[in-house]
Amino acid sequence: MTRRIHIASLCLLALIASLGTMAENGMNSPYTRFGFGQLATPELGIHKAMGGTGIGMRNYNQIDMLNPASYSTVDTLTFILDMGATLQNTNFAEGAVRRNARNATFDYLATQFRLRPGLGMTVAYLPYSNIGYSYTSSETVLTTDDGSITSTNTYEGEGGLHQVRGGLGWQPFPWLSIGANASYTYGYLQHRVSNQYSETSINSRTKIYSADVSAIGFDAGLQLIFGTDAERVVFGATYTPARSLSGQPYAVDYIVSGSVATVADTIHYTPLTLPEVFGAGLSWRHGDHLILAADAMLTRYGNTTFFDQQGTDRWRYSVGMQYTPTYDRHNIMRCILYRAGAYYSTTYYSVNGHPGPAEMGVSLGIGIPILNRWNQRSTVHISGQFVRMQPSVPGMMAENYLRLNLGVSFIENWFTKWRVN
Repeated sequence: MTRRIHIASLCLLALIASLGTMAENGMNSPYTRFGFGQLATPELGIHKAMGGTGIGMRNYNQIDMLNPASYSTVDTLTFILDMGATLQNTNFAEGAVRRNARNATFDYLATQFRLRPGLGMTVAYLPYSNIGYSYTSSETVLTTDDGSITSTNTYEGEGGLHQVRGGLGWQPFPWLSIGANASYTYGYLQHRVSNQYSETSINSRTKIYSADVSAIGFDAGLQLIFGTDAERVVFGATYTPARSLSGQPYAVDYIVSGSVATVADTIHYTPLTLPEVFGAGLSWRHGDHLILAADAMLTRYGNTTFFDQQGTDRWRYSVGMQYTPTYDRHNIMRCILYRAGAYYSTTYYSVNGHPGPAEMGVSLGIGIPILNRWNQRSTVHISGQFVRMQPSVPGMMAENYLRLNLGVSFIENWFTKWRVN
């Protein structure tokens, strides 16, 4: 009797069930009040450990969502399923005040397989941005002999955008690979600003900004390959055109008297736009032992508005490396993949007329192969990240993130049969 047996597949189902209990939105940052919130890059487990580099990388046993041209590397008869989650501790610092928040998020789910020699396909679910915050500020607006009147502003927000991607990568020549993705981006953004007074006879006010949006988009990439597997240099480039999101943003202004809320005004804003993106990357590979990579990316948020607030162009630079001292699949300690990386990113929004905080991070990680009698190619990815949100002017809040990224790449010969007696 011939059957298909996939031990890793059973582990995958258990992992999906456990990760499904995690909150989808893992943010507690006041800076997500601006723009689309905190942006996510399409980094899977290996790339999170390498500073987010990958535009110029080609790995036959890893999915690289940073450049669709890389999809053509997948092995014949191989099916890859990659998924990951993040545990995060955030420290907020403003003057002498310190606060901590902990979150867990399910990050991504991606699959890759070969359609024919030189032609690979990838389908993935990825985050685009996250919004999550709740904070208040108070001030005394009037002092009399009978006491003082205090005004309190409450700011709350939630939501974010997500993407479903499907793409092809084709290698028509040994020195060239090209690829393209089609994507569906969807989600909602909501921000609430409430103003209340300690004197109950004064009416309070609440303004709710909302947008329920979606868009179909495309992106493309290429990779130029020089050398052989023993010594190889790859240059990569990507381009994503701008596209408008359906669904017009609006704000509803309420006047609240006692328990009665009356609509004072409804404002409609310019439709939101996902910006144009340019990316370039370079990697150098020395056999199975060493990979060095660097990326640069420009996202044209300067051509976009968020509830009529102008964005600014965002630059992101990253470097990363992967090192394997001695590659021997028969000894797990000799085939662990050691990774490190760093990145720097400018902001894409303004805060009270000043540039928002710059973002910088460093990461260290390992890839641990899953060695058993059925499968010696699947890998567990573990990495730690320290991320700093550095304010551009004194008095703004600083944020420090400590992240533990967990991922697993299941790699199996799903298109062959194993015979069991």
